[in-house]
Amino acid sequence: MNIQDVRELKQIVETLRSGSNELENELIKQRIDEVIEPIKSNPIFELLIKLNETDNTKRAIQYLVDYDMDAQGKGEDSLYDLVEARVIAERAFEIYDHRKDYRGAA
Repeated sequence: MNIQDVRELKQIVETLRSGSNELENELIKQRIDEVIEPIKSNPIFELLIKLNETDNTKRAIQYLVDYDMDAQGKGEDSLYDLVEARVIAERAFEIYDHRKDYRGAA
């Protein structure tokens, strides 16, 4: 990708994040739900176990998952935010590729 491509993608992402298009908002929400819905446990907590694990890491994560509602909420929010960023970037590439194909056909 060149700088112009990156600029165009960033502009598409900003437009999608603005939430001004109801159809796009609904599509993005639906795609986020499709990613998150089948997940049985939050993979962020699994990732935390693997990050510089110590003797007490697994026990600490299990405590957070079982008893710390604040940590659970933050984990869910983080997962949602990351999936949302992914879905928006995916949609931006779809729009970008469609525009590129359209320009190439013209």
